[in-house]
Amino acid sequence: MRYKMIVSYDGSFFHGFQRQKNDVSVQEVLEEKLTEILKTNIVVHASGRTDAGVHAIGQVIHFDSSQYVPVLNLKKILNKKVYPHIYITSAEMVDESFHSRKSARLKEYHYFFHDRIDLSKIREAMEYIVGTHDFRSFSKNKTISSCIRTITKFDLIIKDGILEFVIIGSGFMYNMVRIIIALMLKVGEGKLQPSDIGKIIEGKQRRLAPYVAPAGGLYLWKVYYQ
Repeated sequence: MRYKMIVSYDGSFFHGFQRQKNDVSVQEVLEEKLTEILKTNIVVHASGRTDAGVHAIGQVIHFDSSQYVPVLNLKKILNKKVYPHIYITSAEMVDESFHSRKSARLKEYHYFFHDRIDLSKIREAMEYIVGTHDFRSFSKNKTISSCIRTITKFDLIIKDGILEFVIIGSGFMYNMVRIIIALMLKVGEGKLQPSDIGKIIEGKQRRLAPYVAPAGGLYLWKVYYQ
């Protein structure tokens, strides 16, 4: 039987989602508590990794178990065990063809920031990010065969002095969202021009974009499926 859950967590308390050897991760906590509840070894699969310090509102996980527990009961019991830094927002049974990562079509991230910067230039720079591009300059990993990704939406919302970046795409490489946000903030500070973003994309070299925004402002907001 396959269970699907939507999970939120405060990334400040974890060294990322993926299980680590010497640090506490979200995956480790979920697997340990689910194994305890279901009395069988549980392996949790997520829609994707989040880095150390990155939060989630809508992380999607799935796991298999021969043990059946009504999903509402399982959600309630699990939430008591992972409180207060992890919260299961929904739980359901799904067909075994569903895979939290492989079935994902789009991912949505939000980044929150507070500062006085040039919003008009940022909006101009954001236009260079939307579309299908080779984002080689936005990845440290030199072994990735293809850095081509499609960004379907990139918005900026301002409310009560808080800047909220909303970015949706087909997939994101390690630190890619934080690198994009860091570049937008450099444009807002006047340290880069909007047109520089296009040149950085065309350059396909990581050294052209050596900035990474702090993890604490980033949230995995939602994962879209067919």
